[in-house]
Amino acid sequence: MNGYGFKRHLEVKARAGRSMAAMTKREGAQRILDAQATAEKMKSRAVIGALVILVVALAVTYLSRWQFGLATLLLLGLLLQYAMERLTTMVEASVANGFKAMGWPAESELNDETLEKIHRVLNP
Repeated sequence: MNGYGFKRHLEVKARAGRSMAAMTKREGAQRILDAQATAEKMKSRAVIGALVILVVALAVTYLSRWQFGLATLLLLGLLLQYAMERLTTMVEASVANGFKAMGWPAESELNDETLEKIHRVLNP
């Protein structure tokens, strides 16, 4: 092996690192607000998803045996839970990256005072 693939991989990785470090405070603040808006939307979409899962499970129950309906409910519920956990993790990571871009500790708490500072950065 001539090592070409290895160098190419490192080059792509280095390029990705530079673009994350180049985020400005304004972009970091916008990322935090976008993540907060996404977290709010997730609640309503989880309820809608749960209702759709319930309707599908009831349809399967009506068209076949109750055991298949229960299996459908459990399986689709598990998929919804997995999707919500992944989205929650991505939102938390986005908030942490936004805090890092603004020069704040990644463990900062997102409260009213912090949101006020973020809005001041976006609207000077």
